[in-house]
Amino acid sequence: MWQWQAVVAMACYASLQLLFKYFTNRGLSPAQVLFWVFLSCTGCFLLQAGAARQLVPVPGARMLALLVATGVVAYVGNLYAVRAIAAAANPGYPTAIVGLQAVVVTLAAAVLMGAAVSGTKLAGVLLCAAGVALLVA
Repeated sequence: MWQWQAVVAMACYASLQLLFKYFTNRGLSPAQVLFWVFLSCTGCFLLQAGAARQLVPVPGARMLALLVATGVVAYVGNLYAVRAIAAAANPGYPTAIVGLQAVVVTLAAAVLMGAAVSGTKLAGVLLCAAGVALLVA
């Protein structure tokens, strides 16, 4: 099931990158684009939470600090991704570089979370990295 969820996310993210390029080509700054994107995301979340009648619990101070830091990292990452997409001739190039996060996540999950990584899976991740290197060379 997670594979289909990942495919849906991939399709959404691919659309997002193309829309980022569309908007920046038409004169919006990356900050303007992200303002409207994150405002829309907030609205979607509020609708989802309301429809599910979910309450947002208040986490402890440490968890709240980590959540805020996560938000900052998400904003900075998105800002620089949109800047790179705006500057590149083909939005696929910076998107491919950003996609190298799979290498970092795979290795970090193995080290920090004890996730299993077989030689075959590691080879697949490294092949993805090699593909990105060929794409942007």
